[in-house]
Amino acid sequence: MEIEREVLFSMLHYPKDIEEFLSKVKMTTFSKNGLEILNLIIALKEKNTLNFNALAANLSENFKRSEYFGAFVLCEANPNYLSFVDIFNKKYVLRMQRVIANNLIKASDENVILDIEYLKKELEVQKDGFKNLVKWSEYYRTKPQSKIYKTNIPFIDNCFEGGFELGQLMLISGDPDSGKTMLGLQILENLSKITRVCFFSFEFPIEHYLKRRDERSSSLNAENFFIIDEGFDINEVANNIKELYKQKGVKFFLIDSQMRLTTPQARAGEEEESLKFSILARLCHHLNIFILFIIQTSKSDEDTPLGSKKGAHEASIIVRLKRDKNKEEERTIVVKKNKQTGKHYKSEILFCTKELRFYEPQEKELEIIYEMPNV
Repeated sequence: MEIEREVLFSMLHYPKDIEEFLSKVKMTTFSKNGLEILNLIIALKEKNTLNFNALAANLSENFKRSEYFGAFVLCEANPNYLSFVDIFNKKYVLRMQRVIANNLIKASDENVILDIEYLKKELEVQKDGFKNLVKWSEYYRTKPQSKIYKTNIPFIDNCFEGGFELGQLMLISGDPDSGKTMLGLQILENLSKITRVCFFSFEFPIEHYLKRRDERSSSLNAENFFIIDEGFDINEVANNIKELYKQKGVKFFLIDSQMRLTTPQARAGEEEESLKFSILARLCHHLNIFILFIIQTSKSDEDTPLGSKKGAHEASIIVRLKRDKNKEEERTIVVKKNKQTGKHYKSEILFCTKELRFYEPQEKELEIIYEMPNV
């Protein structure tokens, strides 16, 4: 903390180098107390009223009586505090290294698996290089065109202009017995013909899926279709996704469902529930994969995952299935969020309870005609 206080005290007296210093370190490298002073320094600098008296006047009495502030006022201002960047970052890494080590020991004692990749992010202190508009234009000009993965489900491919692009988290919600899992599986099975996929079957035993598949003789590439039915902890799920991606090249994942996933603390709450969506969204972007995540919603809010407002924000695509209890086969599919094409889509579709597959009405009619060759 000593070097942090010296840097902050130096900023107070030599504010011209503040922006350059902060361009080389992250705000998160400052302690809670240090961040309180830093935010005030930045605010006062913006108003051209930065001096010690103004700073002290904006701090609470409790803070000014703290040990941190007592040591802060005894610091000496250094006009060359930019030279402290490397030392400052190293001190932060060493501090976080100790925190991570303690977290790992605690997690091991509690038999909890942590996401190592997430912990490693805490040690990143240097900011990435910034791109101006010229560099961004060049990047997109030379970037390979994103591949579209066709699902061969007309109402899906029509909405998403040919199929899915990678790097997205898709949420599937719906009325009870509307066929959420079946829609996810139909997408996954069709995609297995062209790429490798994985089904996290947490709601139903694998035997149930195998029996249903045999009964309806669905068309898929079994060699490309992986199934996992163990490891409900979100960090274990994340590790399995990373391993399947690295070892098998799996690009599409279906997780059934939100309420089956557990968090390390094994408790409810907005923060814990949102962690599931944050981790999955980060995996999609980092690995350039596609995750279909079946979620639950409340009756009062059909647009938001149960227990997490942040969940909807993390998703690139949100789809909902609606079912009329009086009509066995009729469904409505609504695309409520679509970052891929921007289309908000609504369509009447049919669900065949025998084959457990979705169709557009015209598809079903054509199929029925085809099944009556002797008429």
